[in-house]
Amino acid sequence: MLLTIHLIALGIWIGVVGAEFVIEFAGMKDNESLKSASLMHYKTDIWIEIPAFSIVLLTGFLMLNESHLEGLFFYKIIFAILAVFFNSINVYAVFKRRAFAIKDDLDGVQSVTRIMRLSGLVIPCFIIAFTLGMISAAH
Repeated sequence: MLLTIHLIALGIWIGVVGAEFVIEFAGMKDNESLKSASLMHYKTDIWIEIPAFSIVLLTGFLMLNESHLEGLFFYKIIFAILAVFFNSINVYAVFKRRAFAIKDDLDGVQSVTRIMRLSGLVIPCFIIAFTLGMISAAH
C-alpha cells in the first residue's frame, strides 16, 4: 500500500513540475505575464507540489529498511533526497517571488530568477533517482 501511495504521489509531483515549466514559460512574455505566473506557480506549490513531494518523502522514509542503504538503491535515496532539497529551494523562491508580485515589485520578482534556475536541478536528480529505483526493482 505504501509503495502505491509513493508512486502515485511521485507521478503527481513530476506532473506538476512539468505543468510549472509551462507556467514559467508563459510568464516570459512580459512583466504582467511574469506576475501572473508567479501567483499561479505559488498556488500549484501550495495545493499540489508541496503535498506531493511531502508524501513521497514520508512514504519513502516509511518503506526504508537496512537493505536500502547499500548498492544502487542507496544512490537512489541520495538523489531522491537531493530532488526534494532542490524542490524545497524552488518553493522558497516561489514564495519569495509571490511576495514581490503582490507588492508589484517587478525587480524583486526578477531577482528570484537565479534561485529558481538552481532549483532546476530537481529534474535531473528526480530522473536519476527514478531510474536507479527502476533498476533496483528489476533486480
